[in-house]
Amino acid sequence: MSEFEFISVFVSIVLAFAMAELLMSWGRLIRDHERVYKPSFFIGWTIWLLLLMCFHYLGIWEYQAVDFELVGQLVLLLLPPIILVLLTFVLAPERTGGKAIDLEEHYFSIRHWMFSFAILFFVAGTIADMMLPDFGETWISRISLRLIIVITLGLLLVSRNRTLHYGVLAFNVGWLILGSIFREVRAL
Repeated sequence: MSEFEFISVFVSIVLAFAMAELLMSWGRLIRDHERVYKPSFFIGWTIWLLLLMCFHYLGIWEYQAVDFELVGQLVLLLLPPIILVLLTFVLAPERTGGKAIDLEEHYFSIRHWMFSFAILFFVAGTIADMMLPDFGETWISRISLRLIIVITLGLLLVSRNRTLHYGVLAFNVGWLILGSIFREVRAL
């Protein structure tokens, strides 16, 4: 097993934790669907998270070009998927225990944690990307979209305006869907 294969398996396991938690949350809510109210934000942001996890996983392939010599390099590579796990735990509501749950109320109550972790994910990913040999030539394209996303997520930290939240959600999900249709997978 090569060094990169070992590291990519490690990243895959961490991302699998995040996906498993997200999907188990869906399962719990589907089973209790009679007691679940206003799920639109939860549905939208979980779709966003699943797409983000897929993009992040495919982006790991670029790290084949990195010669991992320091533990800190591995930590930098693992930090974004670990943040995705934490983000998933924040977004997923606790078990309802047979009680009704208003997912919009839950969403607004956890938005500070959620968007702080989301912003931290993009910052950590950008710092990890600095290890890539072509970062010097590709930093503008790597950072420009992330900066726009971070700014829009930052707006959601300070606002409870439902229209703004729906608009930013639609922008972010739409952007990832468009990216999944038109963007080539690098280094596969």
